[in-house]
Amino acid sequence: MLCEFQRVIYPPIPSPGSYMVALYHPCEQVKDLAGNILTQIKAVGYCLPTAENLRYNMQGRWNTNTKHGVQFEVESYDEVLVPTKEGVIGYLASGQIKGIGQKTAEKIYDLFGIKALDVLDSEPEKLLQIKGITPKKLQKIRESYLMNRGARDIIAFLAPHGITPRQALKFYEEYAEHTMDTVKNHPYRLCELSGVGFLTADKIAASMGFDKLSTERVDEGLLYTLTEAESYGHLCLEKHAFLKAALKLLDTPELTTRMAANRAACLVESGQLTTYDQYVYRAKSAHTERCLAQRIQQFLRAKTKGCINLETELDGAEKRLNLSFAPEQRQAVKMALTQGLSVITGGPGTGKTMIQKAILDIYHRQNPDGMICCCAPTGRAARRMEQATNHPASTIHKALNLMADEDGNFNEPELVDADLILVDEVSMLDLYLANYLLGAIRLGAQVVLIGDSDQLPSVGPGAVLSEIIASGKVPVARLDKVFRQQAGSRIAVNAKAIRKGVRNLEFGDDFQFVDSPDIAASADKVVTLYMQEVKKYGLDNVALLTPYRKKTETGANALNLRLRDLVNPPAPGKPEAAHGKRVFRVGNRVMQTKNLGEVNNGDVGYIKD
Repeated sequence: MLCEFQRVIYPPIPSPGSYMVALYHPCEQVKDLAGNILTQIKAVGYCLPTAENLRYNMQGRWNTNTKHGVQFEVESYDEVLVPTKEGVIGYLASGQIKGIGQKTAEKIYDLFGIKALDVLDSEPEKLLQIKGITPKKLQKIRESYLMNRGARDIIAFLAPHGITPRQALKFYEEYAEHTMDTVKNHPYRLCELSGVGFLTADKIAASMGFDKLSTERVDEGLLYTLTEAESYGHLCLEKHAFLKAALKLLDTPELTTRMAANRAACLVESGQLTTYDQYVYRAKSAHTERCLAQRIQQFLRAKTKGCINLETELDGAEKRLNLSFAPEQRQAVKMALTQGLSVITGGPGTGKTMIQKAILDIYHRQNPDGMICCCAPTGRAARRMEQATNHPASTIHKALNLMADEDGNFNEPELVDADLILVDEVSMLDLYLANYLLGAIRLGAQVVLIGDSDQLPSVGPGAVLSEIIASGKVPVARLDKVFRQQAGSRIAVNAKAIRKGVRNLEFGDDFQFVDSPDIAASADKVVTLYMQEVKKYGLDNVALLTPYRKKTETGANALNLRLRDLVNPPAPGKPEAAHGKRVFRVGNRVMQTKNLGEVNNGDVGYIKD
């Protein structure tokens, strides 16, 4: 699409590499998706061109935004210089090339004419013939010219491979004028970019005929194998399983197990991998695991004030809270209030919430000035904790003021100013968050970790709660007896039975087993049952859980699409917006997946506009 720049809409003053919205005038007949002839084009993208007296051949795709209308998403563009005096001078003086203003641009044209850009490309030293251009200024001009051209070239080169302009610009910021050479000679360095994995880099390398047996490819494949394993919650892999998975990923018959093992040994020597017994780790993960283990040891050795007269205090708490504690629950409270670090674990209905209330009540009575921090991994868990205990609670991220940048890297956490820290739903805690948390709590404080070790482990790497319990080093109170069983509810009873391997379960209206011939039929049945429940209890009171996310009709992605169009179908006048392959519609129920200001990870709400 050939066009000319008109004006910038957003932001008012674009910064290098920023997301932009700009208007362009088409230099040829252009039609949108509906076949309408456009006299003006609203373009969106990163690093959009803004020089006047130039034409641009833009590549990208049309997109219809319900709020902003028809937009052209720019993936790459080429400059088409108008071969006239005005065109050349206009480009040189456009502001894209630092060091060249209007007068200098006119001087360059007077000397070189329409071949001025050829001089900039291949013989820049000729510019020294012009009065006012010193060697230092020439260097500035050359660097600016190459940066603009280089950034544009790398965006255009990587866009067909699924690399976004923003990612390409980040890579360019790292390697500057060496970016294109780096991509062509070391394509696997693209894995340094957040959101670009081995598979994408491997496709780019294959398109350039890169050697499949190159050490760079094999090394990156080995590292990616562990990164992929961590995305499934595995902190490490057994050596044979690691090599088998890596060979499957690399899919190169000439690559033998011995060759892969030799490269893995080199990665261990270079400090990128770590081995422990028969297991292989990413070095960063192994280091974090050691740090967490050492921090746990420090808490176990640290002196803590603790509470006293706990039998009497428990009797008083029963009266104040109108509760009755079983012996194992009393023991759990006493342990939590006398140890520096302890774990309370039990399934649903075993009294974990009662115990939290008692801990907070007794601690506050004996330490009225003591600081208490209640937290949980997600916003929803924190809200449940606050509602159940009547004590303020927050996400762990908020308690640590832990924020991730756009690449997923976290800032250093703030220290937790508290004497007693209660952490609920610890089964959701992965290795990295657990290390951040315990590292931010001062020694001498009392930390109580609460959760169900039999629940699904964290999404991130490491089964922290289960491993702490299995170590046998940390005091643990196990709650086995189920006390809560609401009017006919069989969930808590059956959960306990399943953990013990008992196959004779109790079935009823609230706990059913539905046989199904195949996945497609299962998906249909699940959707039908969900809609029946929504009609009975309302959308806010029904949730559908599935252990899968992708690649199956019963996964979250596929089911969400079906359910969304049933509970909130598209309609004329109902706004919606597309982001990649996702469509967001007013009225959709959505979940926040990152902490952002007052909105927590796990918060659920509706799109209003």
